[in-house]
Amino acid sequence: MSHLVFVETSGSGVNAIDYAKQAGHTVTYLYSPRYDFTASPHQRRLARKLADRTAEMPDVRTPGDLLAALRAAGTRPGEVDAVLSTLAFCIPLAASLADLIGVRGTPPEGVATARDKGRCRRALARAGLPSLAFSVVGSEDEALAAADRIGYPVIVKPVLGVGKGATTIAHEPAHVRDHFAGLAGNLDHLPAGMSAHFDERFIVEELAIGDLYSVEVASDGRSFVPLVSTIQKTGLHNPVLELGCTVPSGLDGAAECELGTYATQVCRTLGLTLGIFHVEMIRTARGFRLTEANPRMAGGALPETVNAVADRDMFATLIDLFLGQGAPLAPLRLSAAVSHSLLAAAETTTVRGDLAPGWFDPFLDRLHSGWVRLEPGGRVNAMRGNFDRFGMIRAVDADPVRAEESCAAVKADIERCLGIPLVPEAGHRSPWPSGPVRSA
Repeated sequence: MSHLVFVETSGSGVNAIDYAKQAGHTVTYLYSPRYDFTASPHQRRLARKLADRTAEMPDVRTPGDLLAALRAAGTRPGEVDAVLSTLAFCIPLAASLADLIGVRGTPPEGVATARDKGRCRRALARAGLPSLAFSVVGSEDEALAAADRIGYPVIVKPVLGVGKGATTIAHEPAHVRDHFAGLAGNLDHLPAGMSAHFDERFIVEELAIGDLYSVEVASDGRSFVPLVSTIQKTGLHNPVLELGCTVPSGLDGAAECELGTYATQVCRTLGLTLGIFHVEMIRTARGFRLTEANPRMAGGALPETVNAVADRDMFATLIDLFLGQGAPLAPLRLSAAVSHSLLAAAETTTVRGDLAPGWFDPFLDRLHSGWVRLEPGGRVNAMRGNFDRFGMIRAVDADPVRAEESCAAVKADIERCLGIPLVPEAGHRSPWPSGPVRSA
């Protein structure tokens, strides 16, 4: 059996730890309270309970600091076979520790290239891959000049980090000025574990118009396989907000092949050569264009959504890759369609005080799965980023249209029950193909 080190985890990533333990492997889990906002208290307790050894990470700044945390857990470097993380903020730490002690891990150089949006775009340009016009800036004046050069509309977002709350779609110079004027307040709203990953650089990029898709790309260092693709749900009034996804993507065979090929080319170009990587693209009138390449598997509900209808578990595939097994030979086979939607408030409000303890149960009976975290009379913050949600619903059906319709109907009924305006989803620009999903 092998010994894996997990450097933090996302909420869904606890399933990867669980799979590793069920397979008989030893797990060391390094965690930090600064990332408590990324998962429920139950999930974080479960991760520590499942692991054989644990240690709290201090304010880690160097690979040496992380090595000290590993030793504090009672784990010697020579015992370790692989180091990984399922949490975006800790992927660089995991990669650096693996490199330091000479075990399997995602290459640090690939992680650094993917995380830095400017560096990522330059790598695509050198490889001749289609990309969006962009410029990396460090001030409002530089951003205004870049937007004028690229042409409005543009999107302004941090070069590093997960920064939905610090991202602006600008249709005119005033919107760029508003972005920088409100920046301090937007960053103050973010948890320290998130804001600490930003620097003073922003990328100004042409605004891609079209549906948002994602691909989970698996790589064993030799081959790259597009495991599964999804079409993403985005906010009606703020397309920066991601509100769920549907599997399969609804693309025809040729477009699906084009999407998967582009995603694997991106990973190969960036040097993402061990793991599962979440690549997001918009299908523009000129073809697919990268929005971001994440050097880790999808977070949130997406992996479990895929698992609901796929022939192979996403978390099992991740662990097997880090333990030296080859990448799957083909994409995942799907037995049905599945869709999930996040539940998030459109405005900061208060939950009704007379909400019954089992109010969600009748909705759950109409779904494949779901959860909510609401207290009667409690405060609910308006959605500004990926972690500002209070629930999730998931529906499985014979085809993606019906799966999405089931999610939408339940979401509308939940909104009426709570009396809280939820963040509405935008419709898809591309027509859906009809008919049931057929397993390959």
